[in-house]
Amino acid sequence: MRVLETDVLEVLLPGFTHHIDIGQDTDAKMSFGAGGLAQMVLPGKPPMNGEWTPRPDGYQVAWTNGPVGAWKIGHEAGRLTYIDPTGREVGTVTRIEPIQPWN
Repeated sequence: MRVLETDVLEVLLPGFTHHIDIGQDTDAKMSFGAGGLAQMVLPGKPPMNGEWTPRPDGYQVAWTNGPVGAWKIGHEAGRLTYIDPTGREVGTVTRIEPIQPWN
């Protein structure tokens, strides 16, 4: 699996929502807004908002009233996978769509 670099993430992140299969009944959603705004919605949890910034091999989000998280996105034919800082695969992208307004 190849980790996507900044130039590819600059195309796949801003303005899009990623639906991510994390092994639950519904997908998690990660939205990357203009100006670095981010929102993550995990199944059954309230939305988390923060600010995302690119890194050479991924991105990080400083969550409002929360921690800073960092992820990479791996690629192999037909599959995009979110990878946590320990190198563990944490979810597979099932769909990417234009971002919708959030609260």
